[in-house]
Amino acid sequence: MANTTSEQLLSATAAWTASVRARESERADGLFCDPWAALLAGETGLAWIAPRSTESVTPIIIRTRYFDDFLQRVTREEGITQVILLAAGLDTRAFRLSWPAGATFFELDQTAVLAYKSNVLNAAQAQPTCTRQAIGADLTQPWTEALLAGGFDPQIPAVWLLEGFLFYLPKETVTQLLDAVTSLAAPGSWLGFDIINSVMLTSPLTRNWIEMQAQSGAPWIGTLDDPVGFLAQRGWAASLTQAGAEDANYGRWPFPVIPTTLPNMPHNWFVTARFNPAGV
Repeated sequence: MANTTSEQLLSATAAWTASVRARESERADGLFCDPWAALLAGETGLAWIAPRSTESVTPIIIRTRYFDDFLQRVTREEGITQVILLAAGLDTRAFRLSWPAGATFFELDQTAVLAYKSNVLNAAQAQPTCTRQAIGADLTQPWTEALLAGGFDPQIPAVWLLEGFLFYLPKETVTQLLDAVTSLAAPGSWLGFDIINSVMLTSPLTRNWIEMQAQSGAPWIGTLDDPVGFLAQRGWAASLTQAGAEDANYGRWPFPVIPTTLPNMPHNWFVTARFNPAGV
C-alpha cells in the first residue's frame, strides 16, 4: 500500500485468501461457492495453500460465510443499497451472491489488484449481480475523495466491510481507517471487520500461526483490545463474535470454543456495528 513491500504483501495475502475460498468451493458441503476463486488465486495462492490443512484455514472459511450473511442481512432487512469493501482484494461477492435491486458495490484497493481481478473475471465472462464500482486507492493515504468521486453518497446509510487485512497494519493506521469510515457514515450505517487482540501475538496457543505469518513475510501487527469501547467513542454500537461461537460456527469449528471476551486469551473477533451517533 504505502510502498512496494506492502503492496506486494497485500497482493499476496489476497491470493492466499482466494486459495482458501477455492478449496472450500470444491466441497459438496461448502459454506459458500466461489467459482472464480481458483483462477484468481493463481500460482501464488495455490502454492501457499497446498501444504496447509483445512483445519488451519477454517477461521478464514467461517469468516467469509459470516460476513456473507452479515452483508446480505443488512442489505435485505434494512434496505441499505451502498456496500463498501475496503481492501477488497480478490473478493467476488458482487458476482457470486444475489443482491437487492439498486445495490451498488464500491470496491477499493490497489489499482494493480483491481486490474488483475477485472482481467481474470472478464476472461471468465463473470457478470456482477449488482452495480459495481472498482476504485483504485492507497488506503494508507487519503482515499475518501476517490470514493466520493466514484459515486458514493455519504448522506444515506451504507454498509462497510474491512475484512482480512487490519491485522497487517500498524495500530495507528487501523485507527485512521476506522475514523475515515466514521467521517463518511450516515446514521443507520453498518460496519463489519475482523481484528485480533494483542494476546494473539504472544500466546502459546497461537504461536504457530503467528510465526507462519511472519515467516511468510506477512506479520500480524494490528490489534484492538476493546473494539466495542473503541467504536462506542465514535458513535458505533458494536457487538463481537468469533469463529466457533454459536453464531459463527456452521458446524465446522474443530477446536475448543472459548467465550468471546474471556480475559487474557487470544481472540480473533468478528465485529459488527451500527452507526448511532445520537444514541437513538
